[in-house]
Amino acid sequence: MIGGWNSGIATAAGLKAIVLPAFTLSLFQMTLVLRLVRSQMMEVLRTDYIKFARARGLTDRAVHFRHALKNTLLPVITVIGIQIGGLIAFSIITETVFQWPGMGQLFIQSVQFADIPVMAAYLVMVSFIFVAINFFVDLLYATIDPRLRLDRAQLGTAGG
Repeated sequence: MIGGWNSGIATAAGLKAIVLPAFTLSLFQMTLVLRLVRSQMMEVLRTDYIKFARARGLTDRAVHFRHALKNTLLPVITVIGIQIGGLIAFSIITETVFQWPGMGQLFIQSVQFADIPVMAAYLVMVSFIFVAINFFVDLLYATIDPRLRLDRAQLGTAGG
């Protein structure tokens, strides 16, 4: 029981039933993100500042995680944000294939019965989720890349 809501997902059988749908949804997204991280890391590791960091005697771990990975994360975060949106879209198919009752199945049933208010509510909710994900991605940009942060002193002089 979760907050007054009784669900079988917290049981052993529920966890077993979620393994294949989770694997199905995550497999394509994981391969895309891993390929992107690999290609971005290979590109970043050829730059001059990485060569300089190695010349200073930093360990490979420090070079990879402190210097290279930070500069690799911006395009990766962008793709992950887009992939989460795709995950929402593909969950409709996955719920149908695995007979998992969820929002996707509700949307399919509302299309079959031409239930316009339910379809509209679903699309508005998915749109809101997309906007929230993109907002979160933009906040992560400012956290990861200090060049994207705005200084309050600069804001005061820019308007004057």
